[in-house]
Amino acid sequence: MMTSTIKEKLAETLQVSMERAAEFLEICYIVNYDKSKVIEPRNGVFDRLGFILNGAVRIYYINEKGEDISYLLQVNNDVIGDYASYITGKKSMAVIQTFLKTEVLYFDKKDIETLAQKDIFWLGITKHISDLTFLDAKQRLDELFFYTPEERYLNLLKKSPEILNKIPQKYISSYLGITPQSLSRIRKRIY
Repeated sequence: MMTSTIKEKLAETLQVSMERAAEFLEICYIVNYDKSKVIEPRNGVFDRLGFILNGAVRIYYINEKGEDISYLLQVNNDVIGDYASYITGKKSMAVIQTFLKTEVLYFDKKDIETLAQKDIFWLGITKHISDLTFLDAKQRLDELFFYTPEERYLNLLKKSPEILNKIPQKYISSYLGITPQSLSRIRKRIY
């Protein structure tokens, strides 16, 4: 059952009325995952996107040396999925794994496309979702290119302090592009 809180969050995220949020929720479904669960494996095709209602996930890639590199750390109210795979239908190199028990509100591509065919309003919402995904990716690139590791850590801390303490340090340091030792030094300076 979709609660009014979920409807309110969705209305705020998509910037739509409560009535439109209720309409969108009709095509959505919720999936609950245990801690450390791989949600989407490598080489899968993403035909759905989701909003994290509660929890935390990491999106990572495995390099040619077999090392996993955390690309995104997504928490409450963030969008998850590989948008490039979603729009192209091609296999993704990304893996999505939960850090904590995580609850995700999903919608399938075919269902949002059906809504958009019935009502042009939903075509605008698909653009808005695309914009949100683009802005997340741009913010990630900006952080990597223009911010120091300490600034990136502070931004992450500001975004979700309660969840950050529950994520293993090796994944945080991978996401920040630094060693675990450098992360320890940053944390000592801050605290």
